Amino acid sequence: MEEIISRANELGLMIKGTDVYKRYVEVVKKLEENPESRKLLEEFAQLSETVQQKEGTGQPVEVEEKQKIEELSAKVSEDELLKEFITTQSYYMNLMMMIQKAISEPEGEPIQESKIVKPNQPGKIITDL
Repeated sequence: MEEIISRANELGLMIKGTDVYKRYVEVVKKLEENPESRKLLEEFAQLSETVQQKEGTGQPVEVEEKQKIEELSAKVSEDELLKEFITTQSYYMNLMMMIQKAISEPEGEPIQESKIVKPNQPGKIITDL
């Protein structure tokens, strides 16, 4: 089990070493230091979530909400920092999704038998790792 944690740590360090991760951290810092862009993004995200919830539950979306979201969307599209943030975040999230898929759907044979739970056999889950 210790080896798995060690390898997970190694994976984390590898991720931190990528250009995508470094760029994402830089852009997040820039966004945190820019209250106008940050506020615009938060307002857009909040209204988008509200509209999606309403649409998901079949509630009517008010005309004012649609107009406001279009207005905010245009402002977000014009904000260079937000465009950079959204693009960089997209690349970073794509990397994370590829890693998650590789973890949840690995190719090849298991390296060694798991000592946590043995499939199809009665017994306790080992918790004293």
